[in-house]
Amino acid sequence: MYQLPGPPPQPLRGWQQCQRRRLSLVMMMVLLATLVTATDAMGCPQKCSCQQRTVRCVKQQLDKIPEMPLDTNIVDLRYNHIREVPTDAFAGLSHLHTVFLNENQLRRIEPGAFRGLPGLKYLYLNKNRIVEVAPSAFDSLDRLQSLYLHFNNITTFEKGTFSNMAALERLFLYGNQIRRIPEGAFAGLPALKRLRLDDNPLECDCSLLWFRRVLHEARQTLLATSSCATPEQLVGKSLADLGEDDFHCTKPEIVSEPRDIEISNGQTAVFTCKAHGDPRPEIVWMLDAGEIHSDDTRINVLPDGSLRIDEVTAADAGMYECRARNNMGQVQSRPARMVVSNEVIETEAEAPKFIQTPPAEVELKVGAALVLHCVVSGAPTPSILWKFNNQNIQNGRIKLFGNGSLILPVATLDDGGVYSCYAGNAIGNVSVNATVQVNGEFLGGSFAE
Repeated sequence: MYQLPGPPPQPLRGWQQCQRRRLSLVMMMVLLATLVTATDAMGCPQKCSCQQRTVRCVKQQLDKIPEMPLDTNIVDLRYNHIREVPTDAFAGLSHLHTVFLNENQLRRIEPGAFRGLPGLKYLYLNKNRIVEVAPSAFDSLDRLQSLYLHFNNITTFEKGTFSNMAALERLFLYGNQIRRIPEGAFAGLPALKRLRLDDNPLECDCSLLWFRRVLHEARQTLLATSSCATPEQLVGKSLADLGEDDFHCTKPEIVSEPRDIEISNGQTAVFTCKAHGDPRPEIVWMLDAGEIHSDDTRINVLPDGSLRIDEVTAADAGMYECRARNNMGQVQSRPARMVVSNEVIETEAEAPKFIQTPPAEVELKVGAALVLHCVVSGAPTPSILWKFNNQNIQNGRIKLFGNGSLILPVATLDDGGVYSCYAGNAIGNVSVNATVQVNGEFLGGSFAE
């Protein structure tokens, strides 16, 4: 009699279990892929496309930097309308190694704009409208290899802005409006191989002699391009090819030395020190052979190099000297003694008399500092009044000091006119005028007195 087959053999059950496991594994992989895709889609900025950790937002009329996935490696923001890179703009994007911000409308790079990007290697900021770069804009970018800032409107930058980036190999600053380069501007760049400063209106005067020396010393390892826009005889010539004689530098020469002072407690003392030289000499002051590094707000070195000490005390007595120095050398003045009396020094009545007056005519450029001195003797001590175009000057933009000095830190075209110093006491009065002309574009690093 025929019998129906019984249950399948035991091994068949094992095969079914294996199939179920495979099916579960496939479903888990599909679910995981779906979750990852959903996460990426949620993190991708609007108007942008995101693929393989690259965020592309090209020509999307963006006016600010969007938020993006934390695992982003490359962000491409070219051809937008972004106007600023605020502090910590890319905070948290520790995997980011390339940023394209060229072809936007940036005007300034803020301090710490790229903070928190330890892996950043390539930064494109070219073809914007950048005028100013904050000194700390590129701090802590230890792995940055290429920095592109060409074709902007940068006119100047501070020492340290492009320093201390150990991995930087390429720095492009060509096609800007840079006239002067601060000494030591590119210190701490041991890996630098390519530096482009061509197509800038560089003034090849003594202030750039240091840079010529740097280029000459690094000529075996650094390919640098730069050319002169002034003076006329050097137009178009490569800075690296110039000889030191082409700069016509001169050592400092002191033309007005400090004089001995006898003064009473509480009065204001002023020591004068004027020096010529190219580059313009730096003036430092010595007290009893030691350089003055005082945080005392009573003690100030004025823009013209003079030393002013307010509310003099017996501790200020001693021998004062000034030292003028530039990269061609230094020179020191004769010592001048200051004697401080605890009593008011009695003198006979005397009409006011000028000891130092401002020049009759002063010409300076927009943005430069104006310094005028009106030093008067007399007994009783004369009072001093300053006027501008016959109107009394009050302390504000223009700083007036008890010793008769007038300082305007930043001159504008409207500051041109006649400055008058009036001094008077019970015996008489005197006055003197200085006609100031403010014109032209400020080239930086100058002052008038």
